[in-house]
Amino acid sequence: MYKIKLFFGRFVLLFLYSLIRFFSILPTKKQKRTDNVIVLTGTFYSKNWLDAHVIPLVSCSSVKHVYIVSNIIDYELEGLTIITPPFSLSRFMGSTLARLVAFFICALKKKPDYIGGFHILFNGTLAILFANLLRCRSIYFSGGGITETLVTGKTENSFFKFLNKKDKFLTNYICKIIACASRVITMGSGAKLFFTENGVYSDRIHIISGAIDSNDFYINKEVVKEYDLVLTARLSKVKQVELYLEIIKDIKDRGINCRALVIGDGPLLLSLKKYAEQLNIEDRVFFAGHQTDVLIWLHKSKIYLLTSKSEGLSLSMLEGLKAGLPAIVPNVGDLSDVLVDEYNGYLIEGHDLDAYSNSIIKLLQDEDLLSEFSSNAIDSTRRFDLVCVQEQWNTLFVAESI
Repeated sequence: MYKIKLFFGRFVLLFLYSLIRFFSILPTKKQKRTDNVIVLTGTFYSKNWLDAHVIPLVSCSSVKHVYIVSNIIDYELEGLTIITPPFSLSRFMGSTLARLVAFFICALKKKPDYIGGFHILFNGTLAILFANLLRCRSIYFSGGGITETLVTGKTENSFFKFLNKKDKFLTNYICKIIACASRVITMGSGAKLFFTENGVYSDRIHIISGAIDSNDFYINKEVVKEYDLVLTARLSKVKQVELYLEIIKDIKDRGINCRALVIGDGPLLLSLKKYAEQLNIEDRVFFAGHQTDVLIWLHKSKIYLLTSKSEGLSLSMLEGLKAGLPAIVPNVGDLSDVLVDEYNGYLIEGHDLDAYSNSIIKLLQDEDLLSEFSSNAIDSTRRFDLVCVQEQWNTLFVAESI
């Protein structure tokens, strides 16, 4: 059965790539410097993620209007229209397929200058295909970095979740599809290097991370720090929250009082609560669930932690740093683009539990060091301010039109 699924997965990617190449022979209409209309689709798990990636794009001076086709977004912003697939279509075809059909219909009606998708499987892939078919330009948003190419094998993508190891054929053709995009947006330099090494022209790749509005994320020194640690994430396997709980257990076993916070929802929420009970740390960990206002909780915390197996450039880490929290994170993906070891936090090699615990204890027991790292954390995120990211988008559109 595994070989049959793998064969079918390979066939689908090869078929889509062939269609993309076939329709690429159509001439692309002339690009405009301003008044660009953009049609996008994607799966969005949080308002903060939308704020970071959509606001700077919608509000940059080169864009006239943005349309997002999605099943679950409730979002209002001037210059943005959310399009939801008809209920009857979703009921008949399923939510994902209905969204992609509505995505194509929207692109057909709006005659955009750009068609884009967040994540390559399959939003980005179909965005590239539809853009070639309608003679406009495509944007692939690589929010998950190189893991979206299945280079690590394991994935949360529902179509390829059967994979138990990496497959060179799949990764090769995903990279070939990415190379067909007019513009590839990555969150950090590591993803750009990987794509360049795998056949994507460097001048098509732009590092444009999410933006953080400094008016929304700020330090509040008057709030009591109820929690020593905070992790914000979708509670799924790739985030390795079990390791986070084991770190808290280790610190407890060393006789140090440490209160921890977990913000987020996901398929593993109940099992993680049970694991905390098994480790006898349920009194040390508070699961806050999904929160629309993350900043309130960041203000109540001292240190931001990530234990993910893989990351692009974590938006939640940037938010923590902007709120003045030093971060302790694994040295994976593009996190080291911002997190400088022993400057605004600590980079952990190999997800080493002792290294995590030692770094946490060092900061908790040295208030001066914690304060220094906190100031450095804020300074390290200034290039992600909204106005800076808006300018990056404007530069992209102007350069494209020359």
